[in-house]
Amino acid sequence: MQLKSLLIIALATTTAMGAMADKKKSAKKSAKKVVPAATLTPAGKAVDGKTFSYALGVAQGPSLKEYLVSQLGVDSAYVSDALAAMTSNLTPAERKKAEAVAAGLRIADMNKRNLPYISQQAAGKGDTTYVDLHSFEAGLIASALGKGQTITPDSAMKIVDGQINYQKALYKQANEAYLATNGKLKGVTTTKSGLQYRILTKGNGPIATDSTEVEVDYEGSLIDGTIFDSSIKRGKSATFRPSQVIAGWREALTTFPEGTVAELYIPSALGYGERGQGAAIPGNSTLIFHIEIHKVKLPAAATPAAKK
Repeated sequence: MQLKSLLIIALATTTAMGAMADKKKSAKKSAKKVVPAATLTPAGKAVDGKTFSYALGVAQGPSLKEYLVSQLGVDSAYVSDALAAMTSNLTPAERKKAEAVAAGLRIADMNKRNLPYISQQAAGKGDTTYVDLHSFEAGLIASALGKGQTITPDSAMKIVDGQINYQKALYKQANEAYLATNGKLKGVTTTKSGLQYRILTKGNGPIATDSTEVEVDYEGSLIDGTIFDSSIKRGKSATFRPSQVIAGWREALTTFPEGTVAELYIPSALGYGERGQGAAIPGNSTLIFHIEIHKVKLPAAATPAAKK
């Protein structure tokens, strides 16, 4: 028998739940006579507790190793150290120190993952060229310990907010300037809403309504060329209704007929606005999409065959 659970308590919980379920089932079958335990003769042979415990550990060993590596991020070369810590006889003080060191290492990893995102907000580049890790850690430690910092936390927050707001304004101006220039290019049309588009291939099929399913391929990017989403690269088209997407997409899908290939230039007001969408799309972003409308899935009653 293979044991899937990693912890004895999980095994015990599963067993207890199974016993409760069996108890409920047996309660429903009240017509059956309960047999005294003393008269039962179990199959097999009982083993002593130490033998069972050792076997339980051996059965769970491979799963424990996998859990340490895949879930807790322990390097496979240091699994033995993790197991040694599991059985170490530390004093309470030694254990607290070890747990504190482990917490510090986790925070260090979090900082390395998050600082590029903060750099994107503060300077427009999602890398480590603007936010300096060592300077950040020096300020973090001094402030956390309450000694050695050269500015107060309130003053520090004003500096941080000021830089992020400056970058937001700079980014917004750059996107507005892009649209102003792009709207003057040959072949680009600007609608009353502010949506800009360029038709690459003119379709001649049906046009979707808000409730019509539309099958499309697309690739979305920012004005600096950063691609944030692409069904084309995934090799699988997407299907949705115009009522389910951002305003810029909705307008395009209810304007262009099936077979159209076009480029959309969507102002932030018709996209994700000042808030943006996660780390990939900053607030005030102009969204540039290459779209291909493969199929407008009209109801059967609206198809040409149904009108004959």
